[in-house]
Amino acid sequence: MDAIRITDVVKRYPEFTLGPINMSVGQGEFFGIFGPPSTGKTSVLKLILGLLTPDEGQVEIAGRDAAEMEVSARGISMVFQNLALFPHMTGRENIIFPLKERGASEAEIAERLDLVSEVLHVSHILHKNPAQMSGGERQRIALGRAFAAQSRAMLLDEPIAALDARLREEMRVELKRLQRENNQTFVYVSHDEEEVMAISDRVAVIVGGRIAQIGTPEEVYNEPCSLAVAEVIGSPPMNFFEGRFSAEGLRFESDVLETDIQVVCTTQKGGAGTLGVRPEDIWLGESEGNPSFKVRVSTVEPLGGYTIINARIGKQIIKIRAPGQVALEEDAWQSVSLDARRLHLFCAKGSRL
Repeated sequence: MDAIRITDVVKRYPEFTLGPINMSVGQGEFFGIFGPPSTGKTSVLKLILGLLTPDEGQVEIAGRDAAEMEVSARGISMVFQNLALFPHMTGRENIIFPLKERGASEAEIAERLDLVSEVLHVSHILHKNPAQMSGGERQRIALGRAFAAQSRAMLLDEPIAALDARLREEMRVELKRLQRENNQTFVYVSHDEEEVMAISDRVAVIVGGRIAQIGTPEEVYNEPCSLAVAEVIGSPPMNFFEGRFSAEGLRFESDVLETDIQVVCTTQKGGAGTLGVRPEDIWLGESEGNPSFKVRVSTVEPLGGYTIINARIGKQIIKIRAPGQVALEEDAWQSVSLDARRLHLFCAKGSRL
């Protein structure tokens, strides 16, 4: 049985419609929701929690229609982006607040507090108020409050967005560890693709208020189902070339690329399309058996373990991600080749071919 199931859910706003949304989250799954800002990600969490009521469709919690359940009976905890800790309470009081609200015994409260404190390593800050804590410490207390409630699922709305880059990396690892050790169901929302892809078992990509694709991080990255998904997944983003398929359906021809791309496609004869190539799939130098052409180097960004090269083909700028440190002169001509095994083709309507 799924921990959460959403079927044909629609939520209408004055200037925006979310849905229809169809998705399911398995018990013990780390489910990520990713998309650009203002696409409805947080609204999905609020529909699950019960803070919003769908205009159409159904939300099920553990097989039951959520419309027939009180919010408190859904057994779901949520960690908000601003953490929403009570400023006048200590860390200990914040963590045990949901337990006291439901009338748990002192013995149960003490047991849950000890367990959560040990798992989250917060015993040394339980006496502090949130104002006396660092960002990472407040994050752990907020997670502790959610864990203490022993909920069916935890909803996390960009919970680490306010932390610095190094602390975000540490908290990503910590969240995954906690989820695995407790066999907890997590639904994690973020506009940071790297966060979601790094820790999720499956990812739902939301574009324009609709779920464009659901799959493992590998599936979503390597086989985007549409141009819309390909545009938002990947950093640096995928390079795109407009063109047409030849009458024989065996080549993709572009006014920009000075090379023919052999393709296996017989359904788009003479039709318009788009070729997508990820920056890491463009290699410096010519490669036998792979399409090759020349670009003019614009700028070079050395980033330690890899180098981002911005180059021009005509008026179009493309990005190349080369391993290691690469020394190239600006305005120099450079031969490059495409990894023919990892090209992405999309038809005029944006669907993957």
